[in-house]
Amino acid sequence: MKKPWILRALALVGFLVCAYLFFRKAAGDIDSIEGCGAESGCANALGSRWSQFFGIPVSFLAAVMYLALLVATWRPSRQVYVAFAICFVGAATWFVNLLVFEVKAFCPWCTAMHLIGVSSAVVLFLSLRKLEPASPSPFKFAPLGAILALIVLCLGQVFGPTPDTHAEETGISIDERGTPDALGKGKSGNQPGSQGRSVSLPNGSKNFHTGLMPHLGSANAPHVIVKYFDYTCASCRDMHEDLHLVAKNHPGKFCMIMLPVPLNRACNPHFPTQIENHEHACELARLGLAAWRAKPEAFPEVHETLFTRPVMDPEIAEIAVAQIVGEEELAKALKDPWVDDLLKADLNDFSQLIRTTIKMPKLLVLPNGKLLHGLMKSPEILLRELEKEFKLPPNP
Repeated sequence: MKKPWILRALALVGFLVCAYLFFRKAAGDIDSIEGCGAESGCANALGSRWSQFFGIPVSFLAAVMYLALLVATWRPSRQVYVAFAICFVGAATWFVNLLVFEVKAFCPWCTAMHLIGVSSAVVLFLSLRKLEPASPSPFKFAPLGAILALIVLCLGQVFGPTPDTHAEETGISIDERGTPDALGKGKSGNQPGSQGRSVSLPNGSKNFHTGLMPHLGSANAPHVIVKYFDYTCASCRDMHEDLHLVAKNHPGKFCMIMLPVPLNRACNPHFPTQIENHEHACELARLGLAAWRAKPEAFPEVHETLFTRPVMDPEIAEIAVAQIVGEEELAKALKDPWVDDLLKADLNDFSQLIRTTIKMPKLLVLPNGKLLHGLMKSPEILLRELEKEFKLPPNP
């Protein structure tokens, strides 16, 4: 095979795709990959534990493989070609199964990478008949080495260390200039939450009132966390479940303020244009705030309902919320300027909190101002993190 141009073209394209994914992951920018989004299959796949091997992004390992294949085409060897084919088919089989059964997401870039790998394997096998066997060959054990490498990869990913799935930030400051005083507007005779207290960021740049903002738990609880979330966001839904464990292990200890930030440019001008909008995000956010405004004591039930999966259509969600808080009360609350004012204030916060990363949800620990971006690897890790921040003894 004197001119393996097809194989070289596949190797070059495969290298470029893998290098692109590696640099985006290394930069921590997996939420804005072209054709993907913050909650897309790309972000879920590239942010999962399976995207690394002992801390090394698998996209980097794949890029090295394609580069090695490109070099190998200038000195073809039957054993080396067989070894590359085994690696590409084995890796594609392993990672496609992980995408389907573990990550449960579709990543077009990952799929393209595996299709290139399988196509390269086919061309490699077809090329074998045109290569003369070298005798003795210095690469006679290359196919066995490829099989062993695949076994090490699989075992390492299953039993090796798992990467962090979240980011942390300290010294948070939020500029409230230009946003309405949502807690001071609206119907003066029915401000929900007469109890509670005001908690500020360390630099005093923003105040949160536990009684006047939508929250779960007691407004007078000793510890306060603020969750910025979207009802249509999968990781936000998962953290919703994780916080149940926190509340269960430390009953009465936490006031969890819930501030919706819809991931949709129809109502969120700060949502990056390169990321796909989340359908129904705006409508569900307004329903949640209106439910709090109409009947604060029913908010926990409404909050749980709006996180139902699959994501509810706005019409169905409104009927479900109306059954909980009352149809007239909900209709009145939806017209209250307070709802849009608080939403605008939340979105102003969001515009500043995504400067480091778009990862959602965002959990703000008060009063020290530590910000946790994204979902942690397990509910237990989140629980231990909050216990550490608030100096709480672990609950056995």
